[in-house]
Amino acid sequence: MVQNRQEATDQSRHDDKSLIVAPVGDGRPLLIFIGLSLILSGAFALFLSINQQFLPHDVQFLGMTAEQLCGINNCRVVHFMFHDRVAFGGALISIGALYMWLAEFPLRLGQAWAWWLFVLSGVSGFGSFLAYLGYGYLDTWHGVGTLLLLPLFIFGLARSRSLLLPPTGLRFLVRPGINVSWDQPMELDEPSCWPRP
Repeated sequence: MVQNRQEATDQSRHDDKSLIVAPVGDGRPLLIFIGLSLILSGAFALFLSINQQFLPHDVQFLGMTAEQLCGINNCRVVHFMFHDRVAFGGALISIGALYMWLAEFPLRLGQAWAWWLFVLSGVSGFGSFLAYLGYGYLDTWHGVGTLLLLPLFIFGLARSRSLLLPPTGLRFLVRPGINVSWDQPMELDEPSCWPRP
C-alpha cells in the first residue's frame, strides 16, 4: 500500500498535462458530457410538456400563446405540440444515454464501430440543426446549445480516435463480424446459461 502511494506520488510529480487537457483526457469525458447534456435537455423538454408551457421563441414564431392556440380546433394543435416535445425529449434522453454508454464501454475498449457511430449520429444530429434555417425557426436557445456542444463533440472525437484498435476505417463497418456459410443450414446452439426443461 505504501509502495502504491509512492508510485502515485512519483507519477503526479511527472504529470505535465495542462489544465485544459487533463479533464479532456482521451476525449471520452467530452463525449460523456455531451451525452449528459442531451439527457438534461431531454428532461427539460419533458418538464415543459408536463407543465404545458411554450418557450418564448414558440410564442414569437406562432404569434400567439398556448391558451390562444387552444381556442383553435379544440386544442388539438397544442396537444400535438406537447406530444411532439415529449417524443423529442425522450429521443434526446435515449441518445444521451447511448452516448454515455458508447464512450464508457466500447470506445474505451477501442472498438472502431462505436467511434463511427458517434461520427454518423453527430453528422445527422448536428446537421439536422440546419433544417431550422430552412423554415425560419432558428432560435437562440438551440443556436447557443449547438455552438457550445459542436466544438466539444468534434474535439472529443478527435482525441478519442487514438483509442481505436485496427481496423479503423469506415469500410470496416460494412464487413460482417462473423463469416456465415449460406449453403449450410444455420444451427443455433442453446447457450449453457439457459435453463433446461
